[in-house]
Amino acid sequence: MRTQRQRTGGQIRGGCLAAILFGFAANSSGVENVFQLSETCARCGYEEIPLRRTGENHLFVSGRLDGRRRSFLVDTGWSFTTVSTNAARLLKKIPAGSAADGVTLGNITLGDKSFTNQPALVQHIVFNGQPASFDVVLGLDFLRRNFAVLDCARQRLYLRREAPTVEAQKDFENGLRRGGFVELELRLKEPPAITAIAQLNGQTLEMLVDSGAAWSCVDARQRERLGLKALPSLVRISGAGRTGSRNVAVANVNSFRLGEVEMKRTTLAMLDLADWGFAAPEKTLSEVRGILGGEILAAGGAVIDCHALKLWVKRDATARRN
Repeated sequence: MRTQRQRTGGQIRGGCLAAILFGFAANSSGVENVFQLSETCARCGYEEIPLRRTGENHLFVSGRLDGRRRSFLVDTGWSFTTVSTNAARLLKKIPAGSAADGVTLGNITLGDKSFTNQPALVQHIVFNGQPASFDVVLGLDFLRRNFAVLDCARQRLYLRREAPTVEAQKDFENGLRRGGFVELELRLKEPPAITAIAQLNGQTLEMLVDSGAAWSCVDARQRERLGLKALPSLVRISGAGRTGSRNVAVANVNSFRLGEVEMKRTTLAMLDLADWGFAAPEKTLSEVRGILGGEILAAGGAVIDCHALKLWVKRDATARRN
């Protein structure tokens, strides 16, 4: 997983984890939707933006920031939209001394769609001492502000200029149900984060819904409660900033359910999530004890409605491992 969750003054300012995976490959091909979500979204007034998935299950879009070409990471696990310090230096207008409190991005162009006056933080985004490969993170704040729907399997981002009407929202949701999707209610946290309740080996587990996390994981403190057996692996997890890189165990899960959907043959990474602000009693999001990452979201055909706070999963979804 190569995402970031940074904390400054008690606020969580990014996604959650970064991982360099060795030995275990996450199958991110997803499942084939039996209906055209793009047609449903177009009918309901959404604008479509194609995304690109990397081998680490990150979703990117190439665009422009104030006219300059930039790479944008789309990340539901990153609380606040963030622009790198290098990219911020070239903004057309940035008030002196404002970087610590954030800036307003004058114009973001994604495909042929433009978004003006979008607030963002300015940070030096690094992983293990190396600059990130992207310039801007479109975080949960941007996604909710622009009524985003994220199709994790087909790599599409749908945005609206204004909130959908009651009729449009009903049409959208009925289309998903006819297409074989079932819904889960999401919980909105503070600082901004969205979580879902999963059933793991018959026990409840609150998980961060993180499209930028390549590898789903569970906090090591939950091993006994969830009946998991830690297995050695060559998987390495590296955190943003100074959290460092480490080997982690993995666990094969007998039963993993998202609402009515059973995700088969699921494997999760197992590590101490306290370093990223989760699970431990003293942490901001202590109740969040797992991360639902890009590989399960893609395999489940997941559609994330960031505005209505619903996670839609394909009824016949299967999570696979090679």
